[in-house]
Amino acid sequence: MMIDIGPDFRLQTSRAKVIPDAILITHGHWDHIAGIGELPYYMEEVLKRDLNIYADERCLSFVRGMFPYLFFNEETKGSTSIVGFGENKQYRIFWHRIRAFETIEANGIEMLPFSQHHGGSDSLGVRIANFVYSSDVKSFPKESWRFLAGIDTWILDCDYWKESESHGDPETVLKHVDQFNPKQVFLTHMDEKMDYSVLKAWFADRGYPQIVPAYDGLKIDLSSIRQ
Repeated sequence: MMIDIGPDFRLQTSRAKVIPDAILITHGHWDHIAGIGELPYYMEEVLKRDLNIYADERCLSFVRGMFPYLFFNEETKGSTSIVGFGENKQYRIFWHRIRAFETIEANGIEMLPFSQHHGGSDSLGVRIANFVYSSDVKSFPKESWRFLAGIDTWILDCDYWKESESHGDPETVLKHVDQFNPKQVFLTHMDEKMDYSVLKAWFADRGYPQIVPAYDGLKIDLSSIRQ
């Protein structure tokens, strides 16, 4: 399962030697969907099979406006699915509409999407057992708090040093960690001013050694996550 599909997804998946079986898109901002345009080539030359993509209605509407040639049939695989990527192609994209707070299962993985406040719009966080992914988030509505209890591993937004309306910053990260008490946190979506060593030391100096920046190529062992 791949979460989001950025403009460099082919490079990143090739370097990591992984081939996604399915994709969940958290929201429709360009840095999280730009790689969709690469899918026709990728499916024919690398994946060589159908692909399931999951997103909420708002995100799907935006993606359809940007990539209309990847949608063509509303009547396949039930009312929640749209088929795309060329009627004469060997492989198909199946677009699945999902909703926050409704459990979905993809490729044997049970996922619980939940709402996150991302400035003037919302994004989806994703919980898989005791692992949580929360990119592009400033705060969490109360109805999402139950999804943030008992976290072992949390991927969490920390975009800027200074506070912003739509992304996390170090002080905001501390507030979330104090509230939900995860065992370990890996920071993501950091801008170019976020130095790895400086940011890691900033949290350690404040008594939070469990909070560390993520980096390209990082591998986290999730084999022990509780279902």
